[in-house]
Order: sequence, then structure tokens, then C-alpha cells
Amino acid sequence: MLAASTSANVSLHANQEETEAAPVETGLAVPDDLSGEALEAIDAALATSLGPSLEIAFDAAKSSQERLAAAGEIERIAQGINATSPALNVLKRHLLRRSALIIAAVRASEASTEGSPANSHSAQLAQAVSETEAMLNAMSNGAGWLTYLHLADLQGGTASSEMKEQAIRNLTTSESMNNAQLVFLNRPAFQNLKAALESAVAAEAPAADEAAARTALTTRINSLVSALLAYEKNALAVDAEKARTEWRSLRSRFPAAADVMRTVVNEHYFNHNVHFTVSEELLSRLISDYRTESGSIADCVMGAWVTGSQTTSVDVRADIRPSTTTARFDLSVNGNTQSNTKAQKSPATVWTNGNHYFWMNRSVFFDGRNVSATPANFSVDTNSRTVGLATKYDGIPIIRGIVRRMASQKIAESKPQADAMTADRMRDEALPKFQSETDSQFSTGNDTLSKMLNSLERRGVGPDSISARSSNTQIAVSSRTIGISRLGGSLQPPSVLMSNGAAAQVHESALNNSIDALGFQGRDIPEKEFVTELEVALSDLFQREIKLTNGEPTPVAEGEADEPPTVFLFSKSDPIRVRFHNGQIILQLRTGIRQEGKEEIPEETVTIPISMTLENGKIIVNPGNIAVTGRPTRSVQIKRVLARRIVRKELSPTFDLQAAGDKTLPVTVTHIELNDGWLTTEMQ
Repeated sequence: MLAASTSANVSLHANQEETEAAPVETGLAVPDDLSGEALEAIDAALATSLGPSLEIAFDAAKSSQERLAAAGEIERIAQGINATSPALNVLKRHLLRRSALIIAAVRASEASTEGSPANSHSAQLAQAVSETEAMLNAMSNGAGWLTYLHLADLQGGTASSEMKEQAIRNLTTSESMNNAQLVFLNRPAFQNLKAALESAVAAEAPAADEAAARTALTTRINSLVSALLAYEKNALAVDAEKARTEWRSLRSRFPAAADVMRTVVNEHYFNHNVHFTVSEELLSRLISDYRTESGSIADCVMGAWVTGSQTTSVDVRADIRPSTTTARFDLSVNGNTQSNTKAQKSPATVWTNGNHYFWMNRSVFFDGRNVSATPANFSVDTNSRTVGLATKYDGIPIIRGIVRRMASQKIAESKPQADAMTADRMRDEALPKFQSETDSQFSTGNDTLSKMLNSLERRGVGPDSISARSSNTQIAVSSRTIGISRLGGSLQPPSVLMSNGAAAQVHESALNNSIDALGFQGRDIPEKEFVTELEVALSDLFQREIKLTNGEPTPVAEGEADEPPTVFLFSKSDPIRVRFHNGQIILQLRTGIRQEGKEEIPEETVTIPISMTLENGKIIVNPGNIAVTGRPTRSVQIKRVLARRIVRKELSPTFDLQAAGDKTLPVTVTHIELNDGWLTTEMQ
């Protein structure tokens, strides 16, 4: 295995371990959460009716007909479950997901065994090789990797299948690597190259007779199903990577079978893992801007000297419009200008009151990565009324009436032209300002979003799929972050369609994939520096300042002595894992502990269930009993260290969102739900 790093004090090359690959486990079993004991705890009658069908459906030795019939029965029973409790709702989702997976797997095992053309993945491989070469050429000590990964042979098309398999092994991480090496090999370019090589090798597999090919197909499908179920149970990176590898191999070696399974796999395991929904009412509150501006008037209009004052009020609102391809809304401005003027042109002086209404509109589009807008349009309704008239002949009785009639007639004749000039002037004043201000805001927003997405991309956790759409009253944006070796979300759970608020749904895969990008694998981190490092890593990842504490140390409980300084010895794989299940956040740490004056505790798995509820206007975060694998004496020490730091907290459900200008908008969380891998929050 290659031990390598880009740092100057670590050797680029080391010996390759030519170890035999571990045998692939393809046996299936009923998932633990669908065992008889688990079902009994939820509903005894369901346990009785489901038990036999579950045993048959997950028995790979049974015939296809038996397994299809059993899975169909599971689906039928699941459809009839009245999900009156969170447990029943989760059970229903689990049954429907697993029955769909088994049905697709069984049908896929009967598909054609004809493989893809041997060169069907050459373009993908060539692109991956080029990206890897560009990355390595930019490094001062990357030249050795060009040879180590056989990039010249791969680029020239002369690499044998054995050479490609060796390159795959060279790109595979191992427990013997340190943190720097793990981070280096997990770079997106390497991950893309490894995926392309796996696809190419699978496509180049030599043709076999029908019986052997059928056996290979069934084995690969069972291996894929096993990996997906294992990931559902523990959310471990090794199971996610195995599932992705098996899926790539199935698509390349047995494309017809992959086509059968594609819909189920995409919907339940490769789906979007973040969803946001915003109502029109909340969007309008965020971008609304009511302002009033007053000023004086001094201008020459149609040969008359016009003076006076005016006050303009504008109100900006959002109007969400239906769109299936982007999130669309109209930015609408309603304005009113009131003026009092005096126009002087010998021999008359005219006093006029104006009450003018105008409207501006821009259609705004958001595709999940960029905000764009149409040019603004403008319309106006001018309303002016003459409230006074004086002439220099008002003191001469015979002439006074004649001159005033002539002046009034002149005013009436010039009114259409005067109104048109007023409309033009209002358009020239308001439209460029509205266009310029909104363009600036869109540019700032796009720049901020681009920086964050680029940062995520550099760490291999950028969203590879974003869907934005809108109805008449709501905007919805969904994204998927799975990289090359991770999995995504399941079907989006239902949420209340908020008429005046918003909802956010985050799948545990999105959070865990982001945690992996923080770089804690294989590191020894002092406890007092952990939160600071986490804040720095999150701030760098999302390109914005993130604070998790107020910087004050946690006080020691009364009557307890200070703990000696503690260092967390994080695992090289899955050091921090989070699951959302049964109304709780299940936090898993794979870590050892080193404390001054005490025996070092090697890596253990620590499980901390944390409930999160809304009670009496507060968000209550309450950790449960800490479970630790390993010897009891070690468990006691780890529990003591963590129990002092992970304590019950009461948090405010209200937080501020950045609104238009320098304003903030308080938003309150009204609902929290944690189930089936999803955290759902609703806010108003």
C-alpha cells in the first residue's frame, strides 16, 4: 500500500502490499430493525403477519417466484399500515423501501447478462486521468505519482486490466495510513479516477458462459443489496463505498440488470439529502423593503420654472411564480409619489398637487447555483390636479377673466405633455436605481454562494445535483451530496406545506458526508482545541463564520475535581457519525482517550443518544445514557470524560435571518422531527 503525502517531511513512496482482496460477503439476512423482536415492540399483529414473508424475501436461496411473492406481500401489508405514531410511520417507510429493493434485485437477477462494450468507459477514464495529471503536475512532488498510478499508459490506452487493477489498489486507503495520507487520497480527482477505473475494469471482464455469468450477476446484486442494508444500519463509510463500487460494477458489467434496479436505487439510496421549502409570505418578509424619500423640486419644464417638494414611498414584495425547472419569483415594487409644485411662466403662476402611482417588476430565477433576472419593467399612472392659478393681470377687472381663461385653456392643452414628461422623469429616476440595487444584491449573493460551493467542491462534498422549483406559493430547493464513494438520502418524508414559514429537511448522509470533509480522521486532538478546530473547519468549509460556543470554558460541576487534560485519538475511519432515529440524534464517536497520569484508552465506539424536543418555548437538547464498547474500566473513564461535556441544554427556538439591507428577521422553530435518517424542522 502506498504511504504518501504532499508534505515535505513525508515520503512520497512506500512499499505496495500485494494482499489478496477479502472475499465478498453476499449472504442476505432480515435487517435488525425488521426482526421479530423489533416488530413485536411496535405491533405484535404486524410481527406475526410479516415474519414469514420477511424470512423468504431476504433468503437468497429461495426461488425468484417465492421471493417476489413474499416481497409483494410485505409491500401490501406496508401500504395498509395506518401510521398513527412515529414508530409506525418509520416502519412503513422501512418496509416499502426494503420490499422495493428486494423486488428490483430479484427482477434484475433475471435480466440479460450481456455486458457493455469494452471501450464504453474510455471517455470517462480519459477525463479522470487528465484531471489527475493536472492536479499532480501542479504539485512540487507529484511527478512520482504519475508513474505510480500508470497514468501515461492509462492516457495512451495501453494499460492492461491488471495494470488498472493495480492502480485501483494504489488509490485505496488503508488503516496503516496517517491523517495526511488519508486526506490526500480522498481528493476528488483521485476518487474520480478510482471510480472510472472500477467501471472500466468491470466492463473489460471476460465473457463467460450463461450459467457462470448468471451466477456472477446474482452474486453482485446480493453484494450490492447487503452493502445498502449494512449502510442503513450503521452509516459507515466502508459500507457506502462498497455499495458504490458494486453499483458501478453492476452498471458496467451487467447494464440490463442495472437498468432494472436504477429507479429503486436512485429513489431510496442516491436521492437528494437536503430539502428547503420557503413560503411566499416568509420570502416577502425577507426581501421586503419599505422606504420613504423626500426632496425638493427646482427645474425648468416646458419653459416654466417649477419649484416645490415631493415625497416618494416604495414597497418591495415577492410574488412566487410556478416553475418546474427553476425557483422563480417576481420582485414587485409598488410606489407612490406625492408632489406640491409652483410653476411660473409669465404671465401666470400655477400651483399643482401630484399623486402619482408607479409599478416596477423583475422576474428572478434561481437554479440552485446562480440567481438571474430579467430586465425590470416600469408602468405609471400620473394624477395631477391644479389647485391654484394667479396671473399678473388679476388686479385688472376687465382683463383678469380673459387672461385666466386663456391660462386655464393652456394648462389643459399642455396637461397630456406634462403628464408624459412626469412619467418619463419618474421612470428615469426610479428604474435605473431599482435595476442597479437589485443587480448588486444578486451579484453579492451569487459571489457568496459560489465561494461556498467551490469550497465544498475542493473537499469532495459539493452538491452533484441541485433541483429548484416553485409553485404559486412556495419555493423548494433540493440538493444531493454523495461524492464518489458515499450514499445519499431516501425518499423525502412528508412535511407540512407552511403558508407563512419554511421547512428544512436534512438527511443524516448529508451531515456525515460533510463531517468526513472536516479532516478529523486519524488525528489526535486536545479536547480544549476540538471545538475551536471544528469551528475553523466548518467556517472554511461553508465560507462563513460559524461559532458553536461563546468561547467560555465549561465550568466544573460543584463538588467535582478538574479532569486532567484530555486528548481525543480519533479513528481513521468514521471518527464522528450522526444518525437521526426514533426522535433522537444518535452521535457515535470512534475514538480513544489519552489523559495525563492515566492509562491510554485505545479506540472504542461511543454511542450517545440525544433527544431534541420543543418544550415550553425552548428547544431541549437532552443526552441519554452513554454506551461504550470495550472493557468496563475503560467505559467508565470515557463516560466520565464525555458526560461532563455533553449535558442537557435549553436553547432558544428563535434565530435571526439576514433580510434585505441591514435588517434581520426573527424566525422561530415550531416543529422538530427526527426519524428514518431525516431531521425535519419547520419554522415561522
